[in-house]
Amino acid sequence: MGLLIGIDPGVSGAIAVVGGGQVACFEMPAVEINGKRRVDPAGLRGLLAGILTAGCEFMAVLEHVQGVQGTGATSAFSFGRSFGIVEGVLAGMAIPHTLVRPQVWTKALGVSRDKGSHRAAAARLWPKHADLFSRVKDDGRADAALLCHWYERCHGATTVG
Repeated sequence: MGLLIGIDPGVSGAIAVVGGGQVACFEMPAVEINGKRRVDPAGLRGLLAGILTAGCEFMAVLEHVQGVQGTGATSAFSFGRSFGIVEGVLAGMAIPHTLVRPQVWTKALGVSRDKGSHRAAAARLWPKHADLFSRVKDDGRADAALLCHWYERCHGATTVG
């Protein structure tokens, strides 16, 4: 049985690890630089290295984000930087991964744009772990876990590789 690693790449995003009916969630490692939070590449690498010591096959599913219309240039650049850092760490660690646009996975899973619906869907899918998705700020965890569920549905099973 393989592990799926779902990644919501924003600085307030999260990483979920799904396999064997279990789910674990981690906040996106971040560091503060000049008063601004940024994804911490070294922290992300360390977290992923710890996850991968389980010794089984794995696949990462990374949300392929793009600029959101109506957001400022600084915000869009920051979000793009976070995505690039995550993609670069995955590539540097030779972690197999797939990219999926938010519109694709949310439509396939039938969840609305409302982040509350994402948390509710994750809690229904993993009722023993519903507490991981109970707070408003847990939407990144829910998205990361749902990315894994999307991959399972589209590719048939959590056995990867």
